[in-house]
Amino acid sequence: MRLATGFMMPPTPQDLLWPVIIALCVFLVLAGHVTLESGLVRAKHSVNAAAKLLVQVGITVLIVWAAGYGIMNAGGPLAGNGPFMPSDGGSDLVFALAIACAAATLLSGPLAERTTLRGYAALVAVFSLGVLPLVMHWAWAQGETPGWLKGLGFIDLAGGGVIHVAGGTAALVAAHAVGARTGRFNGTRRSLVVQSQSFPFAALGVMLLWLGWFGIAIGQALAAGIAIAPVVINLVLAGAAAITATFLANQIRPSRVTVVHIIHATLAGVVAASAAAHLLHPLGAIALGAAGAALAIAGARALEQLEIDDALGIASAHLFPGMLGVLAVALCLPETLVPTLILQAIGLLAIVAWSAAVMGATAFGLQFVIRLRVGREEERIGLNVTEHAMTTDVAMLVSQLGALNLNAGAFAYLEADSDGELGQIAREYNRAVDIFQAQIKGVKEKLSLAEAAAEQANDLNARLASDVQEREHKLDSATREVAFLTDQVARSLIAVENLKGVRSGLVRLIGRTFRQPIERLHLMARRAASSRHQDDIDALIDAAREESARLARRLADVLDYAQASAIEAPPAGDQAPIEKLIGEVNLLCRPRAESKGVKFRVVWTPEVSTMSANAAALRKIMGELVNNAIATTPRGGIVNVSVKQGPAGELVLDVVDSGDGVSPGQLAQALDPLAEGEGEGAELGLALVKKLIDLHGGALTIRSKPGAGTQVRATIRADHLGKPMARAG
Repeated sequence: MRLATGFMMPPTPQDLLWPVIIALCVFLVLAGHVTLESGLVRAKHSVNAAAKLLVQVGITVLIVWAAGYGIMNAGGPLAGNGPFMPSDGGSDLVFALAIACAAATLLSGPLAERTTLRGYAALVAVFSLGVLPLVMHWAWAQGETPGWLKGLGFIDLAGGGVIHVAGGTAALVAAHAVGARTGRFNGTRRSLVVQSQSFPFAALGVMLLWLGWFGIAIGQALAAGIAIAPVVINLVLAGAAAITATFLANQIRPSRVTVVHIIHATLAGVVAASAAAHLLHPLGAIALGAAGAALAIAGARALEQLEIDDALGIASAHLFPGMLGVLAVALCLPETLVPTLILQAIGLLAIVAWSAAVMGATAFGLQFVIRLRVGREEERIGLNVTEHAMTTDVAMLVSQLGALNLNAGAFAYLEADSDGELGQIAREYNRAVDIFQAQIKGVKEKLSLAEAAAEQANDLNARLASDVQEREHKLDSATREVAFLTDQVARSLIAVENLKGVRSGLVRLIGRTFRQPIERLHLMARRAASSRHQDDIDALIDAAREESARLARRLADVLDYAQASAIEAPPAGDQAPIEKLIGEVNLLCRPRAESKGVKFRVVWTPEVSTMSANAAALRKIMGELVNNAIATTPRGGIVNVSVKQGPAGELVLDVVDSGDGVSPGQLAQALDPLAEGEGEGAELGLALVKKLIDLHGGALTIRSKPGAGTQVRATIRADHLGKPMARAG
């Protein structure tokens, strides 16, 4: 094969050994990519990531051996003339197979989490036959009749254009045709946060990719008779510069540049230096690596604006830095800067146009033949289950919780790996179910005894029958409330997957939520069992209802806190006039204040009537602050609520009461959702308020002193507010 990848060496075993070893080193790209993707995708899709790689390798190797290798070789300006299905292609064939498999991996990341395995296999087959071999022939085939770009003088040493631009373009076109993941945009351009299941695993994948690229660059340098060490050094420097530049940006703007971007930058830096690795000065490699990282991050954001879902940001880390690197070749040849730049641009346009046209037509046509995309429900469950009939601990637990929601009136146990975090939560839940079942069974036994006594007392038969019916009604009501509690527990457990960073704390929180109420119920049950007095039985029923209602409220707070912790910004929808929300709080809280003998006053300035905010969040903030003030203010006290517009357009909410007040230690415990303390514990109201205010970019200020009342000021930034819609008519 007369490619820049073709090793024109004497056919001795010793001389062929190193080219074959270098070619096999390129296969590390495959291991690196599956490690990278498995580390970044959500756990419910990890099996699919590995299956795609194995299928891709099998298809690509067979296609390239049968036809692709012949197309890559010399033989004409547009395509080679063989050999096809060679019996011995030497180190050239091994290298061609390795490069083709490495290039095809670029399709996997942008199509992750929503593409069927057969659809992905079809796209890989077309890319391996119709895109990559032709592009490799154009840019690398040499000899008497070289590829047309090679004949014009196009330069691309290590595949910045041939591999990365061609693969990145094909991947993004296919991703656009398949469509974005469910909930990725929804018309509001909100980014879906990909919860990495193993960032260290992804980092290992990047290092393997880096090592594999050294194999490509060294093979190309050997074929062209170029010194190897400067090429490798330039690639190392470019990658290091990209990592360092992104790290510095992360320290300055951590909300905009995350640690995941450091992974993308590592890829982008090496890609940017690939085309001109043999021409760059070390300082030029450093500058090009840093520029490639910046271009990859900017390109990823541009794709979001175009609503193209590059699932892991991988294609943008290859395509845009690859284009920069191809054009940067001209800067390394200042004596022919303009003609070289024009030639490189022509080659770049040809590669992009051909890759986009072939993959676009293929993806469009395949939609009429096979199913490219999984269904919405299949995507929610996870490709591990729907595509491969395999499951994980998380998927099993979520499935069981879904079954509980469908049958909320009954108790059921959860099954999970007892050694894992989710297994600990399932174990706590199962213990709670055991205790509730035991208590309810005891209540039913006592009711049976009461009914027997009622039958023996003829003179009190009618009255006792009425009492029994009333107690049964209370028991049924308590059972329904406990079933509702079961549903709340299930929803809280589902929210654990999003509440990264506080899983172990949430296990403790759920344990403390159950412990004291269950102990009280247990003591009352023992008392009822020992005395068998009807008043004790009634007290136990009332206590079960009261405790289950209290637990339901607390678990609802846990769920709200988990959901608020899983997002980085409040939803844009559900806006309501602030004046209307103030009226709702006034209407709901005033009867409670009056029944307690507390003077309640609510005022707001005229500017507030022109403002709107997220209804659910502001309703929760005002409700929690006002109810807490009323609860801590004794009879004859005062609670004042005022709402106004601040100097910077922000919303300012002041709640002042003459209540009991709290100490700094009590206030700190109330603001910490996982604080260890005495008493009831597990109250999340004030911590949830602070979380919601933080999401709105505001501030929560509390001044309180025991015996002197409390002053609370909550602000919401102006950019999270809006204007209410004009009323009809």
